[in-house]
Amino acid sequence: MKEKNISVLQGVCATVVFVAYFLPWAQVSILGSDSSISFAAAAYQLASLADKMPLASLMPLGIVTLGGINVLWQWLLKTNVGAFYMNSIPLCICVAILAGLDAIVGGSYLQANVADGLGAGFYLTFLASLVSCVAAWTSIGRLYLVRYKGYMTIITILTVLCYALGVWANTWHLDFDMDYEEMIALEKRKNWTIMLTHIFSLLHFPFVIYGWIVFAIRGKRRWQILQEASSENLTSAPEKTNTKTVWVKDEEEAKRYMEENNIH
Repeated sequence: MKEKNISVLQGVCATVVFVAYFLPWAQVSILGSDSSISFAAAAYQLASLADKMPLASLMPLGIVTLGGINVLWQWLLKTNVGAFYMNSIPLCICVAILAGLDAIVGGSYLQANVADGLGAGFYLTFLASLVSCVAAWTSIGRLYLVRYKGYMTIITILTVLCYALGVWANTWHLDFDMDYEEMIALEKRKNWTIMLTHIFSLLHFPFVIYGWIVFAIRGKRRWQILQEASSENLTSAPEKTNTKTVWVKDEEEAKRYMEENNIH
């Protein structure tokens, strides 16, 4: 897939995700009547509770706003790293919804067909954001040596370190001899560390592996092309000769010049 095609695809995916925010995400039943609700409508309703829950109520509205910004970003700037981080937000939301529904029905989500309650907006968001993230890492893997040389290495190291830090934080044990406020503060630090490191590592882990696979395949193919080109040059390259143009008056002077310079 060419870089130009991926850039256009990112713009299309960003547009689809933003439009899908205004399409039905779920079917709700109120007083016996069924109706649908979109993510944008739910975000607007939650924003009305900003005086009681400032951060939690305004976050969904901020996500919709970021979706609109991402549309302009992808059509104008065309950055695959930006596309990955922007569309990883709706992707994580969709995955969290599916995981939550799966937990509610006790691990039999597909068999219970709970997905019937999800609307077209949800499925479009999930599909478009997933395609966007995969396309972004396809480009990152292909253009690793050209544009993403530092990013891919650094993000791989950070992913491994975050995963290790999350595992280590999970081993923290509270000391009951500590002061109560100290215990509460340590418990909060532990929970935040585990949550943030797991979100970062789980978000990047599958795509980092995919990016390295693309890079390995691309690098192997490029090496084969270089090898084939070098072997063709060795077998078919014409022998180089040094030539020099000399102006002479007549045939006798030409013969004399050839004899002096031992030219046959």
